[in-house]
Amino acid sequence: MITASCDRKTSARGRLFRAAWVAGLFLPVFHAVFAQSFTGDSIVSLPARPGVYRLVGHVKIEHGGNRIFSDYADYDQRTGSCQAYDNLRIHTSDNVYITGEVLDYDGATGSYVVDRNVVMKDGRMTMETPSLLYEGRQNRAYYKNGGRMVSGETELTSLRGYYDGRTEMFHCFDSVVIVNPDYTIWTDSLHYGKNGLTRFRGHTDIETSDYFMYGGRGWFNQDENKVSLQKDAYVKTKTSQTLYGDSIYYDLARKGGKVFGNVYILDTLRDCHLKGDYAENDEVAGYAMITESPRGVMVENGDSLFVAGDTMVMTYDTARHVKGLFVYHDVRFFREGIQGKCDSLAYCHADTLMRLFHEPRVWLQGYQIDGDTIKVWFSDNKPEKVLIQENAFVTTPVSEPQAYYNQVKGRRIWGYFNDSSQFRLAHVIGAAQSIYYVLGENPGELLGVNKTESQSLKMYFKDNEVQGVTVVKPSRTALYPAGDLTTRERTLRGFHWKPESWPRSKFDIYPVW
Repeated sequence: MITASCDRKTSARGRLFRAAWVAGLFLPVFHAVFAQSFTGDSIVSLPARPGVYRLVGHVKIEHGGNRIFSDYADYDQRTGSCQAYDNLRIHTSDNVYITGEVLDYDGATGSYVVDRNVVMKDGRMTMETPSLLYEGRQNRAYYKNGGRMVSGETELTSLRGYYDGRTEMFHCFDSVVIVNPDYTIWTDSLHYGKNGLTRFRGHTDIETSDYFMYGGRGWFNQDENKVSLQKDAYVKTKTSQTLYGDSIYYDLARKGGKVFGNVYILDTLRDCHLKGDYAENDEVAGYAMITESPRGVMVENGDSLFVAGDTMVMTYDTARHVKGLFVYHDVRFFREGIQGKCDSLAYCHADTLMRLFHEPRVWLQGYQIDGDTIKVWFSDNKPEKVLIQENAFVTTPVSEPQAYYNQVKGRRIWGYFNDSSQFRLAHVIGAAQSIYYVLGENPGELLGVNKTESQSLKMYFKDNEVQGVTVVKPSRTALYPAGDLTTRERTLRGFHWKPESWPRSKFDIYPVW
């Protein structure tokens, strides 16, 4: 093996630079030019290229703390640059190892261009690419023809990008895929740190064992198992629920998070849709809460219940099956055949029971129902029966211009409906009172007004008209000509007909769905 070197202590030019250093002149130039050596089985100078040597067999070049090994090389002693081929191995001054087949090394900048089956290793990180530019002074490695990086259990591929050895960050672009035993990410642009923090931009899909996620930008913390998503973001469980929003922060380990702006929660199993501008979801506790303009739609057998209020809570079991819906303060709801308002509402899927609390008011096929508490049971998605508890009152207009209204009141009222969701029976229990108008056979014919007071009564209906009344233990009953009664005498105490608050469509409870 032949060895060539340039020793600053023995050469005349070295003595000159040493004198310059003592005089305080620019030392780095001296190092860049003379901190070098090269060896090989054969070393031949190239007359046509002054200062350039051709090295063949067991080539070793040292320059500026970098070591290059190959089978063949042309080395420029003046600049420290070289072109090396075959069985290429590089050990940089930053302890980065690179292998390949072809090298173009720039001694002035300490940069490498390596081609063909390139492998770079930096600690636990390994990069594979067809072609690599390594900037030694910045400790950065660039690729533009596809690359594969492996760090621990994480594998990252992309069409182009670079690795920053100083920050131990991967910066990847175009068709980026990152695979880990716990997750997979597909994105347009990604910045991955060995500390487990991944930042991404562009269309990004993330899959874990429990979730599918998407965002236009955001970050994913592998160590803390948390994700932040923005721009058309969603988090979807692998069962039936999806959370959409402008911005989502989710703790995947604790199975909960927050959603901001244009919130949309979808449960496909129950066909339940909730919207708002802010939401919190807790899968362990089994609830999702929406505030800031919340509204919801629950679809059953093709019929939809529209609900709006100040706060909305959807509960679900451990299998993420929706159990119920709770709405608080200034509640309004609309459904074909039944509409209403109250201060709070609870709907249970198990028994298809809707409960309304605090000054509830319900409209059923033209009947206005009031009470302290109202419960409505559904069968085949239609009202089956209703219970009005305490201060129960049922009103239906006969002739609004004349202020004629059928009225029933009592402590409690059970109401039953036919298959067309029309009242067929009202059973009044306790302190029963009624005012109903007796109609003749001709349209608009009014025979009189019947007023009763009793312990209880049953009122029978057909086509929304009173067909008969059964009075139990009456204390008073009388039939009057309609014109003989004043407006006050034609109404029961507590009467209040409020058609202006009746939601006639879903847009009456919220303008946008």
